[in-house]
Amino acid sequence: MQAVAKIAKIDVMDPSIGLRERKKAATRAALSAATVRIIRERGFEAATAEAIAAEVGVSARTFHNYFANKEDAIVFHLETRLEGLTDTLAAMPEGEPILVSLRRLLAVAAEDDVIRLGELASALHLAEVHPHVAAGHQLLYTRAMARAARIVAQRTGTDSRTDLYPHVVLASTTAALRTAVELWLSGNVSGRTLPELIDEAFDLVESGLQQPTSVQTMSSARPRQEL
Repeated sequence: MQAVAKIAKIDVMDPSIGLRERKKAATRAALSAATVRIIRERGFEAATAEAIAAEVGVSARTFHNYFANKEDAIVFHLETRLEGLTDTLAAMPEGEPILVSLRRLLAVAAEDDVIRLGELASALHLAEVHPHVAAGHQLLYTRAMARAARIVAQRTGTDSRTDLYPHVVLASTTAALRTAVELWLSGNVSGRTLPELIDEAFDLVESGLQQPTSVQTMSSARPRQEL
């Protein structure tokens, strides 16, 4: 997790940040995304520093200026995505029911960033099978979920330190997202899009995971909500 520890987060759109730093931040993000993309498309061993750098149009030396290895690049990708989702949740209207906010968060993420959601799912899978990635991801995930739990608690009048509600809500939501993305990646989706799968998964969460009474899916039983 060396790269994550030594590299500060920079918003590439922040006008107060100098052009040079914004370019460096953009390169770092591109390298981390390319790492996950190559692994997803060609396999873990194919993601050499040279291949990753070529994907972005830089040298292998440039890659190593940002990351010690591909595992660090994967962890950085996970950190960026988790922070982005948590920031978006924090910006949702305070008067909005939390389940509505969470549904909108996942729907917007799916509509705007299908490719990156696929990359995120791939990175999460890598976190399960590679010890170095797993160690870094576990720390990042714990931090992100703790922050998200505080946001949910503030919005719902609960206490993330003592109440189950914010933690159960988040666990259910993240499970719905991950399951939908994994099914989408498998290709066994019967023509459904990723946003539709996420919507269907969230329907199951909101229904209290009641067993379906017919083969008709919940998403086809009701029109999708306009977001």
